[in-house]
Amino acid sequence: MGQADAARVGAALPKIDALEDVPAFTDVRPSDEQRAAFEAFCAAAETPGEMHLGCVVRLDRGFPLVVTAERMLRAEHAVGFAKQDKEKGDGLLPAVGDWVALRLAPGHDMGVIERVLPRRTVFERWRGKNRGERQVLCANVDAILVVQPLGAGEVLLGRIARSLVLAADCGAEPIVVLTKADRCSEEEREGEVARVRRLVGGGVRVVVTSSATGEGLDGVRACVPAGTCSMILGESGAGKSTLLNTLLGHDALETGAVRARDDAGRHTTVARVMVKLPGSCGVVTDAPGLRSLPLVGHERGLARAFPEIVEASRGCRFNDCTHTHEPGCSVRAAVEAGEIDELRLEVFKGLASEMRVSAQSLDPDIHL
Repeated sequence: MGQADAARVGAALPKIDALEDVPAFTDVRPSDEQRAAFEAFCAAAETPGEMHLGCVVRLDRGFPLVVTAERMLRAEHAVGFAKQDKEKGDGLLPAVGDWVALRLAPGHDMGVIERVLPRRTVFERWRGKNRGERQVLCANVDAILVVQPLGAGEVLLGRIARSLVLAADCGAEPIVVLTKADRCSEEEREGEVARVRRLVGGGVRVVVTSSATGEGLDGVRACVPAGTCSMILGESGAGKSTLLNTLLGHDALETGAVRARDDAGRHTTVARVMVKLPGSCGVVTDAPGLRSLPLVGHERGLARAFPEIVEASRGCRFNDCTHTHEPGCSVRAAVEAGEIDELRLEVFKGLASEMRVSAQSLDPDIHL
């Protein structure tokens, strides 16, 4: 991209000095491996003095905002970036949370991303149908805050389960955050929280919140300690941006009304934004509300999210046991003995069946 093109694109993006709550370099921490990879890249670079270690803290229309130890600036991709060897970690398009090797030439206001450094974790969803494409929503994330609203009928357990599988697959900690607690009765709330706890099991934190009353906000803050990166995940209308605005103490993120007939909202988050929570808290990435979370090739995440079912299935008489009617099914025996919750098993079977169907629809050249 030439300087004139870069200036034109930059003029259409939010001004850096007008952005609030953007993390400083000290708010985000690269791993030792990422620092080592940066130093190795600099040692082989033609202009090592122009190289800077940076973190992508915002994406507007795919245009990265990068923070370094010295400054915050917009960046573009190096020429031929997409032609690099992805097997070695090169050529990966930067996502929010990525650590990058950034070149800043003297006299230039815009940096050039030369390399995306190896990721600790990556939260991504399938969006390629049968083509094998995945959309990276956040890199180097420690926890996923799975947001679902109360007071709008039954909480969508299937949506929570999908999010748990995706979080487990990437190695991040899933945390369920139930918003809008002020909109339901105490009896309704207790019932819905009990259903959610049955689904997620004892190893997943569940936080009940209300941005209107302030209930549960300290519990959310405790889930995002200093030096960590979390991502907030939920459909439009679930209260994600309202929750973040309340945690930030002002309206930094745009929110929208929900439709009365189905409590659904319109997309109000158009950029992928990383914000620093006040006090001794870490950073949170807000992404556009996602209508769907397809599961394709996430068997590892399914096994991690439902470990007791996978463990029990090893004792089944048949390798292809569906845990429904087959004789010698150890999983059904564990359910009858009270060792496995029937609700968790039903959700597990539904997700496993979906993944089997999805795998059959893939292009045969796709390798998961």
